Amino acid sequence: MSAPRPPRWFAADDILSGRVSLDAYPLRFIYVTAQPSEGVRITLAGPATIAAAVDRVLSAAELLEGRGWQVVCFEQRGQVAYLRRVSR
Repeated sequence: MSAPRPPRWFAADDILSGRVSLDAYPLRFIYVTAQPSEGVRITLAGPATIAAAVDRVLSAAELLEGRGWQVVCFEQRGQVAYLRRVSR
């Protein structure tokens, strides 16, 4: 029996706080969002909440770029970042 596949989705807050480390992550592509199930609340919230969510995603992407990950693209006005590993 093989081990379950690791997730490809990660919350920016988990990356920024150190709860998640992707240094030994086995797959090449991931995506990062502001936090679990926040999409609905962000859509209904004001610009300040959206800006804070985008800031968390961008900060997590910048941290990961220093660890061998590269941003492929941003979606949902910066609230989702797709990244790929470029070095091990």
